[in-house]
Amino acid sequence: MRTIHFIGGARPNFIKIAPLLTLFDKESSFNNIFINTGQHYDKTLSDNIMKALDLRKPNLDLKVGSGSSVNQISLIMKKYEEILKKTKPDLVIVFGDVNSTLAGALAAKKNGVKVAHVEAGLRCYDDNLPEEINRRLTDSISDILFTPSKNENLNLKKENITKNVFFVGNIMIDSLISFFEKTIDKPNFSNIDGLMTLHRPENVDEKKKFESILKNLEKWTKRYRILFPIHPRTKKNLIKFKLLEKLKKINNLNLVNPLSYSEFLLQLKDSKFIITDSGGIQEEASFLGKPCFTLRKNTERPVTIKMGSNKLVKLSSINKLLNKELKPKKKKSLNGTVKLQNVFLKF
Repeated sequence: MRTIHFIGGARPNFIKIAPLLTLFDKESSFNNIFINTGQHYDKTLSDNIMKALDLRKPNLDLKVGSGSSVNQISLIMKKYEEILKKTKPDLVIVFGDVNSTLAGALAAKKNGVKVAHVEAGLRCYDDNLPEEINRRLTDSISDILFTPSKNENLNLKKENITKNVFFVGNIMIDSLISFFEKTIDKPNFSNIDGLMTLHRPENVDEKKKFESILKNLEKWTKRYRILFPIHPRTKKNLIKFKLLEKLKKINNLNLVNPLSYSEFLLQLKDSKFIITDSGGIQEEASFLGKPCFTLRKNTERPVTIKMGSNKLVKLSSINKLLNKELKPKKKKSLNGTVKLQNVFLKF
């Protein structure tokens, strides 16, 4: 029996782990060990999503918690190395581009264990983003790379990574499809036109930028009712900059704590548009045919731009776009991992 480690620690990881781990658990030839690094320490961002995804409880929890990237990565590596030495896995599977992804891959390679990277090859070519560094480094040391679209195969080829690269489709969409197949609930917040999520440093770590966002929010909410689930990092900075009370006073803006995976998807499905700086949400919005305005200079998911459902925007241009008639986009398949059985063949 071969021992496989599944490494995750943040909400995006769990969304990608769920369909693959479920598939592996059906195979008696694998001893599957699910390890939660504890990178996301907020219960709403971890435990609740596992329940929504029907994802079984982790076998092990490293309980790393919050901290700088360097602190998180080093602590995960240190704790995970102890597990590697005890369990001696045949393969370690890492997902996405968070700190847990890179830390898990590095620790495994340093201990002579093969690494598979699910969602390999994504690039925005901006090393100011910590996720971009995680992606590049993880791909460079992975033994098997699974890409969500053929565009990522081309990205890897440019970096001379051509061996054991397999296009299997977008595993995150598998979770989304599975969710809507079994869910008939209605969204918790009625009479909402749009959603907004912000958490990236370039948008929430500077007071001047945050003040500009608030100023524009006041314009957007003159026409639309917007739901704003506040990420812990975002809320922390709002308090730090003394802007939270001002935000609460904006008409037609509904501030709430982070939504669970199920709550968020139901709300997204029922919304006319979304404003975000998230990576995965760009794909979820595209799949659901929702106009997505991404408050970033670049994206590692250009397929959503090509589809026409997603736009990279500046703050100043969002108001103009929202004043136009918002038409639902054609839903896209995004190549859900219908060929996921290919994964087994390569192990």
